[in-house]
Amino acid sequence: MELIVIAKPTIFKEECHLVNQLFEAGLQVFHLRKENADEAGYRKIVEGILPEYHPRIALHHFHALANDYNMNRIHHTESFRKNLSTNIMPKNQILSTSIHQLSAIDAIATYHYSFYGPVFNSLSKPGYLGIIPPGFRLNKYNSNTKLIALGGIGLNQIDQVKEMNFDGVALLGSIWNDPAQALINFKKAQQHCLAHHQAL
Repeated sequence: MELIVIAKPTIFKEECHLVNQLFEAGLQVFHLRKENADEAGYRKIVEGILPEYHPRIALHHFHALANDYNMNRIHHTESFRKNLSTNIMPKNQILSTSIHQLSAIDAIATYHYSFYGPVFNSLSKPGYLGIIPPGFRLNKYNSNTKLIALGGIGLNQIDQVKEMNFDGVALLGSIWNDPAQALINFKKAQQHCLAHHQAL
C-alpha cells in the first residue's frame, strides 16, 4: 500500500532536515502544501530538500516552480480543478487532486491519484470530522485513478484503511504533531504498509 506524507500546514524549524530524513528512509512522495506561505517560502523549502529528492515532491501551490527544479508532480486542489478551463493535461506530469464525495470520481479520470476523505476525525484540524460510515469498503468501479485515504489516520488505523480497499494512505498529523517523533512514526507506518504489500 502506498504511503504519502503531507507537509505540516505551517513552516517550522528543522522541517527540511526532517523531510530529507524521511526521503532517506524510503518516503516516495511528499506533498508540499503550505496554505499561508508565499512563493519565496515554497522556494526556500524546496531548496532545503536535497536535489535528488525533488522529483518526489508534489506541489500544491506555485506550480511554475516545477520548471525551476526537477519536479513533475502537481496537485490540483478541488477548487482549482473545478475552475480549470480545459481538461487537457500535460503528459509529462504526475497529477493528483482531492475529492470529498465518491460521486466525483468520474470527473477525475485524467488524474493519476486523488486524496479522499476525511476518513476519520482529523488529527491536525480539530472539528474536522470523518465522513466514512462503519463497515465502509471502497468500490472503485472501473476507475484508473488511485484513491488515497486522508484524514485522521494514525498508525493504528493503517490496517483498517487497507481493509477499506484504498490504494494508499496520506499522513499529516500522525507525522508532524510531534516532529521529534516524525522519523520514528514514519518508519512504523512504513512497516504497516509494507506488510500489507507483501501479503498481497
